[in-house]
Formats: sequence, structure tokens, C-alpha cells
Amino acid sequence: MKWMYSFTPSIQYVRPSKVSIDSLRGGILRVAFRLSALATAGYLLLLILQYIISLLIIYKLSSLVSAEGPVRFTIGDGAILLSLALCSFLVVVGQLNLERYFSLRICSIFDHLLSRHTRSGVPLSALERLASRDLNVVLDGIAGSFNLFAIPLFLMLAMLGAVSLYGATGFGAVALIAAFIPLSYGLSKLSDRNYKRIMDKVTQRIEQCSTWLKDGPLLKQFLDPTSLRVVEQTLSDELSLRDRDTLLRGADSYIIGFGRLIPFVLLTFWGAGVNLLPWDGVIFWLAIPLISAMLGLPRAFLSFKVVDRSLIELDALFEGLDSKGASPLSASDGNSAVQFDEHWPIWPSSLIALVPGHHPDKLSEVESLLIAFRLLPELGCNVQAVADKLIEMDASNLSNGQRLRLQLIRGVFLARAQNRFLLIDHDLSSLDSAAARSVMDALERMPDVQFSQAAVQAIECRVQNVETGAALNPPEMPRCTDADGQHFGLLNLMKLCSLGVIALLVPAVMMSYAGNLTLPPSDPGAGWVLAYVAAGVASGVCAGLFIESSLRRRLTQHISLGLNDVCAGDSANGLQIVSRDITTVFERIAWYAHDISWISALLACSVGVLWLGFGLPGLILALFFAGSLMGLYHLSVQELYRTRTATVAGFDALIRSAQASYSIASASVSSLGQLSQWLANTRHTLAMQGVAHFYQSRRISVIARTVTAASCTLLSDLVIVLNVMLGGIFQSSSYGFVLAVTAVLLVRSDLSNVFLAITGFKSQSISVERLLRFGAIKQRVPLQVVGGLIHIAGFAGQRSYKPTALHRGGVQLLRGASGVGKSDYPERCRGSDRDRWQLCPRMASN
Repeated sequence: MKWMYSFTPSIQYVRPSKVSIDSLRGGILRVAFRLSALATAGYLLLLILQYIISLLIIYKLSSLVSAEGPVRFTIGDGAILLSLALCSFLVVVGQLNLERYFSLRICSIFDHLLSRHTRSGVPLSALERLASRDLNVVLDGIAGSFNLFAIPLFLMLAMLGAVSLYGATGFGAVALIAAFIPLSYGLSKLSDRNYKRIMDKVTQRIEQCSTWLKDGPLLKQFLDPTSLRVVEQTLSDELSLRDRDTLLRGADSYIIGFGRLIPFVLLTFWGAGVNLLPWDGVIFWLAIPLISAMLGLPRAFLSFKVVDRSLIELDALFEGLDSKGASPLSASDGNSAVQFDEHWPIWPSSLIALVPGHHPDKLSEVESLLIAFRLLPELGCNVQAVADKLIEMDASNLSNGQRLRLQLIRGVFLARAQNRFLLIDHDLSSLDSAAARSVMDALERMPDVQFSQAAVQAIECRVQNVETGAALNPPEMPRCTDADGQHFGLLNLMKLCSLGVIALLVPAVMMSYAGNLTLPPSDPGAGWVLAYVAAGVASGVCAGLFIESSLRRRLTQHISLGLNDVCAGDSANGLQIVSRDITTVFERIAWYAHDISWISALLACSVGVLWLGFGLPGLILALFFAGSLMGLYHLSVQELYRTRTATVAGFDALIRSAQASYSIASASVSSLGQLSQWLANTRHTLAMQGVAHFYQSRRISVIARTVTAASCTLLSDLVIVLNVMLGGIFQSSSYGFVLAVTAVLLVRSDLSNVFLAITGFKSQSISVERLLRFGAIKQRVPLQVVGGLIHIAGFAGQRSYKPTALHRGGVQLLRGASGVGKSDYPERCRGSDRDRWQLCPRMASN
């Protein structure tokens, strides 16, 4: 499926020399016109063309089947239908390229804000939220926001076309369809109000979970931590609001499907149906794209409001821009000292990029210290590997001793960059006595490093105690299927939704049969038709709510387990789980489950009606359609999954760039601020690298998903042409033909979204798998107690630890060589079911 990338230029992130706008307020349309008026007008035109082409396809089909007698089908009619389908595909490609332009410009603005932002009042959690939520909301909502302006223009053109073709009757038909606009407006207002509350809850959830990920490893040791209960209550409130959102927004498909009967009923009341077209029910088909567009207004309005709120949030970063730029290196007296600070900010970056004033290409100056401090080989097998090792925010992926030695290296080069000497007033308590002595000896040999008298005395007074003893065979880790190898595939999803699919068969059958209510022999009466519509919508909404709500609540249990068992580790990975992955599960995965269940029911109905309408040839056509879809799915699914996996890494890079911007901005108040030019260059580079990685991975994923969905729509149009051809060949009855065409049209109207849902679920199921791993039991590790040694399995290297006193309920003193993970033990381990030891913050290490 590499051909799908041939429709767009090379995906490369290019940072502009300057940002052309200085505000993101005023809505997405105004911002887009500031970026490029020509691109904005072109994008609106392509959106309108997409709706017009869909209406022309339906109109052409209706002209073929509306005449009395057998269906007349010619090669020219097929060529026209296939040409319209190809034009629809090319319009999607054009939209994709213009979306690429807007995404590039918006990402460059965010890059500019990160690299120059100096406003200290923005907390880290808020900056992470801007990167993890608001930027993604803006990029995902571009097309939906523009639809708010494209749909009214399309409806106006459709009204003019109806008047020109059918006169006053056509105007009345479209006007009756336009009666759905008040319904759309009401749904949009309710949905927007409810979704605003959802976004507020999402904000609370992200910030509360971000705080819990940092403090949870300590607070979880106490009974009933209040902060964890607050997080769980926020999740419960969010679930209730999302159920309401399902009722408001999830009913759109069923209202579209059954609401097509309303214009026919009203026209029948007015006696206008016989004057409209030879077949009265053609209005049922023409209403498919018109009502779909009108009920797209709530989603467009909701998207516009959500994007506008996120733009306002991002605009707040403009208030803290550093317009003067970085100041040059501060001149200092060569005899003055740089005071060593263990708490110098550490931002996500490679190790070598954290060294002040050091060029990454010159490793020889750092190599000697890496060897002397034993960071080589603790962090890598060679100098280049250690230099390129990714250090997380605040060095969360290093032990306390490794973090201290990294800060010492930074202090040495910070002093050298200013032609000053480093004064260390620290007892190196994070290192054992032998390691502290070795580090002090290495530093004392440097002429530009000095220890205070108090620090020398503290280090000398520490008792050097080297442990000896034979190594123990590590106890075998219990097999834990919850923590390892979690897989959540399409079959797992269908098992969870099997009851929902059965429930959706009822509205699917009713909607497929709805077209036959418009045939002249059928005259059930307006009251029965309205009751039919109400029953169909109600059954569909209830089944959809059951599918989405049950899936969300089942996966929420894993979230609670993960939060109760949180451990210190990769903060960016944990933040992605509690922000993007949970939101993906609550929104997209639940929507995918609903859409996949619905299309499964529709496909089952279409197979039946094709058999009823055309016999064996119709059944062969249905099998051909299903087989073609499966073939396209298998061709594209691996590429879609690969691109989705790449977006995870890109999202991590974006989060790290936001964390780096925050840390570097706060570093200006420390002694690192003396190297302001180095800090500015570092922030500039890290921001560009993070945003570029995010932009490129995201655009590749969007291209793969969009082109695959457009290919699926093209395939469905081909099946519709073959369907009409069968009707002309076999001279089918009006009852069977209308039933078959209606069923296939319903499948086509939902197929592109549903096929995207199938492939989207495959590509985004990694969020479910990550969430299941997050909720798996991962801190119960076996302890093997032999004499005075506690042997812990589960750490890399499977170290042994020797306590000075071993008894239940007591404070244990862990000893071991530097870097073996003593500082990780209190944060990550709570013991096994057989030997569980109560660990507290007073845990000491020697």
C-alpha cells in the first residue's frame, strides 16, 4: 500500500523563518484566512464539491429507476456513475493536500511558541495538556470546522438546483427536508453544551492523573488516598457525560436513515408527490445526502466550538513570548565559584545535550568523566550509546545515584563554560561510600573543582561497607498474562459487542425496508409511517448506547487497577495513557465498536435483500462485495497499524518537547541561566525536533487512513453500478429492486466511515492494549529470603539486597553497589503474597 503516499508531496517538516500571525483568536476560519486566503477558499470549494458529487450520484441513480416499467441501463450511464465516483476520490486527495498545508502551518506556530515561551505562570500540567489535547483537537477538527460553512453553501446550491429542475414542487421538497435544520440546531446546542462539560472533565482527569503519576508511588502506601478517590470520581462523572453524548450524537445515523421517510409523508399529505417524479419514493433516495449534510451541522458546529476553545488555550502562550531573544554569555570573574546544585532542571533529551556548553560531536571531553563515574557501562555499552541515551523528565528513568553523577558532570562543564570553578557542598548521599569516594577522587584531580570542608568530612566519615557473598539463583517470576503480551483485536471487540450486533439487526432491517413503504401498492398511512420512524430511531439509539456504555465501563475497571498500582517510571508514557489513550478508548474505540456493529447488521441485511431481489446473481454480487472489502482490508491493515504505532512515538516526542520548554524556561532562574544562549539554542532545537517528529508521523497516518477510506468508497460505487446493471438485466420487480438498491445505498452511506472504523480500530487498538497493560498487576514481585539476604526478581540484572535488620513491620536498610536499583525498590515493590514487606519513605540506602 505504498502507492497511497503518491498523492501527496513529501512529508517533511520545514520551520519557517518567522510566524506570520501573532494571535489564534477569532475561530478557525479567521485563523485559516490569516494563514492563506487562497488555500482556505480552495478547501471550502472542495468540501462543497464532495457534497455535490454525492448528490449527483444519487440523482443519476434515481433517474435510472424512477421510470415506469423495467430498469433501463446503458454503458454511458455506468461511465457517468464511475466518473463521478473517480471525481469524488480526487476531491478527497485535494482536501488531503490542503489539510497538510494547514497542519504544517499550525505545527510551526506551536513550535515557535514552545521555543520562545517564557511565561512562568503556566504550570507543567497545563503545558502538557496544550500539547496532548489542544494541539491535537485543532489538527483533527480542521475539516469538521470548515463544514460549518461548506454545508450551508451546499444546501443553498441544492435548493437552486431543485427549483431549476422541478419548479415549486422541487422547492417544496427541499424545503421539507430543510425542516431538519431546527433539529440539527437543537442537537448541536445540546451536544456542544454537553461536550464542553466533557472537555472540562477531561482537563480535570489529565491534570489529576498527571499529579497522581508523580505522587502515587509514595501516596499509594497509605490507606484510602484522597487524591486517588478524586480521580475515580472524575472518571465516573466523565462516563455519565459520555453516555449522554452517545444519546445526543450517536442517534444521527438512525435519524438520517429513518428521517428520509418524513419528506415523503409530508409530500403525500400535500398531494405533491405525483407531480414531483414518476416514482414518488425518489425523494427517499434524494434525502440521503441532503439529510446527511443537514445533520452534519451539529457535528460541524460542535467541532468548530471545540477547536475555537483549544485555539484560545493555545493563544495564551503568545502572552509570554520572549521578543528580545537570548542574551549573550554573561561575563564573570574567573575566581568566582559556581555552586553545585543537585536540583538543576533536567529536561527530556539525550544525555550529551544536557551537558552545558558542550557540542554533541565532541565526546572525548565527557568520556573520561563517564568512565570515572561508572555511567559507562551502567547506561550503555559504549560512549556513543551513553551519550545518545534518552533522559526523561527530571531523570525519572535513572536511579538517584546516576542522576547525581549526571548533575556533577553538568556542573563541571557549566563552570568551564564560564571560566570559573565548581564548588561542591554536598555529601553525595545518593551513592554508597565506595562510589562516593571514587567520585570525589576523580573530581579532586580536576583543577577547576573544589569540595567544601564540610562535604569532605561528611564523605570521609561514612563507613565503607563492601558486601560479599555468593549470588543466589533468582526465583522464577510467576506467569502473568495480564501484564505481558496483551492483545485486543477485532475478534475481542466483536465478542464484547455480540449482543449489540443482535440488537442492531432490528433497526437495520427496518431501515432497509423503509424504501418499500413509498411504493404505490403500499399505503400504511401517515400515522403508521411516523410510528415506524419513531420505533426505528428508538431501537437504534438504545442498542448503540448499550454497546458504547458497556465497553467504556469494562475498560474503566482496568484504568482504576492501573492507578491503584502506579509506579515510578516513564512519565511521558504514563501521561499518554491517562490523557490520549483513555480519551481514545472512551471516544474513538467506543465509536468504532458502534459503527462496526452497525455495518455488520447492514451487511447481513444487504446480503438477504440482494438474494431476494436478484436470486443467485445477487448473492454472488454480495459475496464479491464482501470479498473485495476483505481484500482491501488485508492489504492496508499492516500499513495502517505501522503508521498508528509511529504516531505514538511522535506524540511522546511532542510531550517531551513541551516538558523541555517548561524546564528550560524555569532553568533561567538557576545558575544554568548564566548560559542563556545555550539554553535558548537547546530549547529551539528540542522544540523543533519534537514537533517535527509529531507532525511527520501524524501526517503519514492521516494519509494512510484517508486514502484507504476513499478507495473503499470507490469500490462501493462500483458495486452500486453492478447492482443497477443486474436490475436492468433481470427485469426485477419494483419491490425487490427498490429493496436491494435501498439496502446498498444505506451500506454505501456508512461504508467509508465504517471501513475506516475497522482499520482505525486495528491501528488504534494499541491504546486499548497499553491501557490493559497499565491496569495489569505489575508490582507484585517475588521475594526470596535466605538468611540475611532479600533477593528480588523483576529488576534488570536481578540484584540481591542485604538488610541490616530483617523483621516484619520494621524499617529495612538496603545495601548494594551503586546503580543496582536501591532507590527503585521502595517505589516499585510491595512484595509478594507470601512475603510482603511494608515500605515507607524512611527507607534508607547505604
